[in-house]
Amino acid sequence: MKNRAGRQKLLQNNNWKFMHGDYKDAKDFQYDDSKWYDIGIPHSFGIPYFQENEFYVGYGCYRKILYIDESWLSKKLSLEFQGAFQDAEVYLNGQLAGVHKGGYTAFEIDITLYAMAGDNLLFVRLNNNWNPRLAPRAGEHVFNGGIYRDVSLLITEPVHISWYGTFVNTSAVSKEEAVVDITTEVLNETDSAVTCRLVSVVEYKGEAVIRISDTGILNSKSQMVFHQSDKIRDPKLWHPDTPELYVLKSFVYLGDELYDEYKTSFGIRWFLFTSDKGFFLNGEHYDINGANVHQDHAGWSDAVTHSGIRRDVKMVKDCGMNFIRGSHYPHHTVFAEECDKQGVLFWSENCFWGTGGPKEEGYWTSSAYPIKEEDQLEFEESCIRMLKEMIRTNRNHPSIIVWSMCNEPFFTTAEVMDKAKKLVKRLVKVSHEVDPTRPAAVGGAQRGGFDTLGDIAGYNGDGAVIFHNPGFPNFVSEYGSYEESTRPGSITHAGMEMEYQWRSGKALWCAFHHGSILWNMGYLGMIDYYRLPLNLWYWFRETLLGIKQPEPVKEGIAHALRVTADRTCIGTDGTEDAFIMVEIIDQAGNRIANTMEIVLEVVSGGAVFPTGKRFVFSPGKRNFYEGLGAIELRSYYAGENRITAVAEGLAAVELIISAAGEELWENQRLTELLPPPSVKGMPKHDKSFNIGVSRPVFASSEQPDYAARNVTDQSSTRPWRATEKKQGEWIMVDLEGSKPVNRGEIFFEEVNSNPFEISISSNGVDFKVIAVSKDRAVNSFLDISLGGKSLRYFRVQFPEESAAIIKIKLFS
Repeated sequence: MKNRAGRQKLLQNNNWKFMHGDYKDAKDFQYDDSKWYDIGIPHSFGIPYFQENEFYVGYGCYRKILYIDESWLSKKLSLEFQGAFQDAEVYLNGQLAGVHKGGYTAFEIDITLYAMAGDNLLFVRLNNNWNPRLAPRAGEHVFNGGIYRDVSLLITEPVHISWYGTFVNTSAVSKEEAVVDITTEVLNETDSAVTCRLVSVVEYKGEAVIRISDTGILNSKSQMVFHQSDKIRDPKLWHPDTPELYVLKSFVYLGDELYDEYKTSFGIRWFLFTSDKGFFLNGEHYDINGANVHQDHAGWSDAVTHSGIRRDVKMVKDCGMNFIRGSHYPHHTVFAEECDKQGVLFWSENCFWGTGGPKEEGYWTSSAYPIKEEDQLEFEESCIRMLKEMIRTNRNHPSIIVWSMCNEPFFTTAEVMDKAKKLVKRLVKVSHEVDPTRPAAVGGAQRGGFDTLGDIAGYNGDGAVIFHNPGFPNFVSEYGSYEESTRPGSITHAGMEMEYQWRSGKALWCAFHHGSILWNMGYLGMIDYYRLPLNLWYWFRETLLGIKQPEPVKEGIAHALRVTADRTCIGTDGTEDAFIMVEIIDQAGNRIANTMEIVLEVVSGGAVFPTGKRFVFSPGKRNFYEGLGAIELRSYYAGENRITAVAEGLAAVELIISAAGEELWENQRLTELLPPPSVKGMPKHDKSFNIGVSRPVFASSEQPDYAARNVTDQSSTRPWRATEKKQGEWIMVDLEGSKPVNRGEIFFEEVNSNPFEISISSNGVDFKVIAVSKDRAVNSFLDISLGGKSLRYFRVQFPEESAAIIKIKLFS
């Protein structure tokens, strides 16, 4: 057999130039980019970013010299972007090669027609402007632009397997036997028909367990889909406790010549969500217990390395959890790969997203579904396109058990709510068509009747309380998030959502602190932004794994600094970094809880922190607590890196991190990245908005037809009524994060003379009474001035007999 299989995947993360702003002329070779920043991919417009609720919005432009070997010109050449937020134009040698809209999914750009031998100019013009026709239109995260995931050059023969062109289905599985169905797309980009033979070999730990061969005729400029099937006896089943993986090797032959070879990792398992007995994996009931995960890391924003992703998955696994919900957008394909390898179930979610707050066009607090008819068709197509892209690039991962259509789409203006529901139904249909092997979930379905639209309802906030045994498969997709905190954090509210036989699982909100357009919303994790655990993480680890929580760290006499890293050698291709920790220790070598400013500096070598060559720890920067801080370091140049840690009164400490790669540092002069030239936050509003609409509501009790949620439901006319009119009944609105509130309104169902008190809280434990009814005063409506107080919980309590309440409104 002859071998001319030329498939290569070459990372292109190194040696980029970047500048904030729109520079259309930079697509031309002669453009002078000498004053642009020298950066590597992954990269974010916002670097360095540290959870600010304002961020750069606008254009950013990237340039790179892309080398093309002359021998490649007879092949198919394309660029793979794993993610670019969010509207990208890709040029090669001044010619527009392709565009992509959507910030969270991978895409391929064919550059074959524009490539030439030698140096080629690659130019990417990108913006993260809010777009009324592009999902997401809303969300409480941040939307930093950038080429924030890997870029690769793909080189294949003109006859080859399509991009992400394999799909392995193992739905017909038992412990004794597994039917493996393989779908393979083979593309012929030549000008003539060819006879193609596809050989598919399935291996387990290097040993072939399946071998199938089929032949077909491919017309010119066409694609053929091969369907192959065989059985495996005694399959090694994928399970979080035993994450066994198989490899499919696909070989494309023309005659006796091998034209393409492609590898696909997959697992064999079967699962079932039931309406009455929860979740089953490989025929056995399985309790799902996990957390929601946003993608961003301290300083680097959403531009995260593979090793950073690996640590994130491991930290969730290490506290005893077995599940991650990818909130609230498709994550890097490497994220699912890590869940496969480490044994973590994964809920992969589309980016149709809504959030509470003012529903005005122009920013990410707008209506989740477009309010203008002229925007609606293109918006729906963007949701469908990104759902398809998410599924195509992730469909072979055994860890993924759910495709989620959305998150909290009910945060939509009432006038177009029915259209939002129709879109969710349409997405469910598309999901079933593209991948019939996995259920389609509706994430954040606790309002507006969205929970009945998919195969699984994901309830957030008070949804777990409201929907008891709803009669169809259901999941608590968010619970917890009681208190915004930095390390060490409180475990006052520590606890897991109640387990019921009919519930499939639960996910904490959330695993990690993250950036948010709403300042305090980002501080609800069990692990902080710098990837250091709070006490809540240790509580989960003790509860789930029996590992005792560490003793509290106390202040002492500072003797020295200790600097450590999770690795002493990193790659230089943008996929690896070093996780560096700095501690203050006493003479016995124990960490102490003292506070001081500590400066980390790369004194030699090409490595950088997100802030450049220096990084400063101090409590004032919210990055150093209990005598401990951490930050990630990366390098795009090979060589030794000397990092020093300096603090007043203590001896300097040195750490050596080597970087392995092709291009040496050799004291190159680079234009280092500076903070963005401008930032944009939530628009200032002259008028007041009811920020309590559709927020979670909790109560001491409720009558079946008079639920607590009615008081924030914009479509409900029914009141909340306690089960009995006894003393001590209460109702409480949760704003899901501390927010400034100017005033509140309470509408009673009837004229009320029963005493009540109104109190507010930021953590759900410590309440401050702000109003007490006058003795037997008659009220049907109350308007309470709050003067812009920051609060999360608003509670009405009745010390004697309770009264029914129709609405509670809280205005910003």
